[in-house]
Amino acid sequence: MPVIQGRFELLVQNGYRHWSKHLVEKRLTEDPLVRQYVVHNDDYHFNPNTIAIYNFADNPMFGKYKTVVLDQKEGIVISTKSSKSVLHKYTKHVLISRLSLQKSIARILGLASFHSISLVHLVFFSLHAYSKKNTDWVGLHFFEDFDMQKNSITFKSIKNQYTLSFDNTNPCIHKRISDSLQHNDILSRITHRYHVSISWSCPLNSHKTGSMIFNTDFYKPTDALISFNFKHVIDEIIHDWHYIYVCHVAREHDLWFLRDEHGYFYGRAMRNRQNY
Repeated sequence: MPVIQGRFELLVQNGYRHWSKHLVEKRLTEDPLVRQYVVHNDDYHFNPNTIAIYNFADNPMFGKYKTVVLDQKEGIVISTKSSKSVLHKYTKHVLISRLSLQKSIARILGLASFHSISLVHLVFFSLHAYSKKNTDWVGLHFFEDFDMQKNSITFKSIKNQYTLSFDNTNPCIHKRISDSLQHNDILSRITHRYHVSISWSCPLNSHKTGSMIFNTDFYKPTDALISFNFKHVIDEIIHDWHYIYVCHVAREHDLWFLRDEHGYFYGRAMRNRQNY
């Protein structure tokens, strides 16, 4: 269970049990106690301790800090990098296949927008679609429930130790959360199936923590799409990468027949690949 530890735990124990973008700005500006728990890190990226990210790109804190992170271990992390840059660093240096796996599963589910990064026991959820802009983020694996009021949403942590609020939310945010948890459920199942197939068996329920990401009250599990296995998804990603590369070469060198004959070249590449 992801219990709060470290510097953020000390803040909560000192009475700072509710957080919002407004309170973050107010406390960092006016509260000397809170400022003792602030660290500057322009190399920060998502990790299992990331509780939430507040986006200040449009109005940087102290004129330069575009991102404020609530981190279980570090406390409060401020960065001159935008939330999109923090995401890019994570997808580039940590995630396997960057965002391709995430988006492939989203397409299988028929999702029109991308709001989450699913990692089985971690789910990072963006309050707005994250493909092209900066946005706030919340680690759903730290929370057991949420409450919506008009255009705001409040997340309640496991055992209700603290709450986080976000304003100006997506009008369809309830469904977006449900879609994101279903997305994680699919990834969890195909990952589990793959582990079983290579004799690396791990009980499917062994990672359940009490958070909302494993609570089916918040999403509807589906068996209809479990016919897709991990290899199928990865093969789809390889196909997409190959097509993107061929299109790039065709555009750069005005060789459009490459794109039109993509199927032929892809087949040749895959046959040659079988020898390695």
